[in-house]
Amino acid sequence: MSALPARGRGGGALLARVFRVEHDRGLGKLAHVRVFSGSIEPLPRGSGLVYESKASPARLLYRYQNHVETAVPEALQQGLHGWEVTDLKVTLLDGEHHHVHTHPLDFFVCTPMAIMDGLKNCGTTLLEPILRVRAVFDPALAGRVIGLLQGMRGVLLEQGVRGEKQVLNAEVPAAESMELPVEFAKLTGGRGSISTVFSHYAPCPPGFTAERERIGANPLDRAKYILEKRNALTAG
Repeated sequence: MSALPARGRGGGALLARVFRVEHDRGLGKLAHVRVFSGSIEPLPRGSGLVYESKASPARLLYRYQNHVETAVPEALQQGLHGWEVTDLKVTLLDGEHHHVHTHPLDFFVCTPMAIMDGLKNCGTTLLEPILRVRAVFDPALAGRVIGLLQGMRGVLLEQGVRGEKQVLNAEVPAAESMELPVEFAKLTGGRGSISTVFSHYAPCPPGFTAERERIGANPLDRAKYILEKRNALTAG
């Protein structure tokens, strides 16, 4: 994988689910069932995360709604494949709390499970970083340089001759560009110049996957995740 991180973006149709989380808070019995009703929907690329709450404070107090809002961005730092998820809208539609058993930290535990469950059901699109490449070289090598870039899934944007040099602009996936400076130097005999700069993110090719090792338990493994979080909260 490249030095630049991949990303995921929300995908699929509007999703509305009820997320139920049950666990024993050391009272020897089920303390309470936290209930979330929410939706996840994709937004245009570059929109980032948009959060909205439509939950009634009579059913879910504002302070608990604030806990959900705070936990959502953190939950999206590691999506289905371990990458940050962006360009989506998360809406809290409804919820409930118990006036005795609900703990302020419960929603920090429940929200990541709700988010991951929603992402699993609506799906995400894996994005890869794209570099803008500018190359200057002997015009006689134009065909070979273009072939080098195309072999790295590069897309030619424009080219032309300036003085005695060929100038070429292209876009190349960062994951394919690791050997580009070395291969370009070999091809030109060290008599050309090449520069790269981050341009944008674009969807990965069909069938392409890139998994990032997850830090901590996966919220989709609810039993393990709850145990880990409960131990962390107790230790804290």
